[in-house]
Amino acid sequence: MLLFTNFIGCGVKGNPVILSSLSDNVRIVQNLKAVSAGKAVILSWDFYRKDSNINYIAIEKSELGSAGTECRDCPRKFERIGQVSVKEIKHKNNEYRKFNFTDKEVVNGKTYNYRLLICDDFNICRESPETEINFK
Repeated sequence: MLLFTNFIGCGVKGNPVILSSLSDNVRIVQNLKAVSAGKAVILSWDFYRKDSNINYIAIEKSELGSAGTECRDCPRKFERIGQVSVKEIKHKNNEYRKFNFTDKEVVNGKTYNYRLLICDDFNICRESPETEINFK
């Protein structure tokens, strides 16, 4: 009888549920671009805050190598280079808001990939599409 009660107490508690902040069909980040500006790369993107569970956006960078010798098939190693808090941002009429981030740790002639991580209150993050720049 004791063995039987152990099996009754065990079981599926429920299927995993994707948080609404990460499952929404609306693109939270759009138009990620990287441009050279003097001795830095300026990243810009549009942010749509439909869900209040989004806490911050982390910025990550990966170096592909020098122009002409990039290893495009090599595995990417991204490093976090910054973070933007979006928890307190208010939007009007469900509009996108423009954000910028400046990366001053760049070298002429190198090619870089950037991506954003859109992270919720539980620190669950979703990657944005990447953007690439050959810094000159």
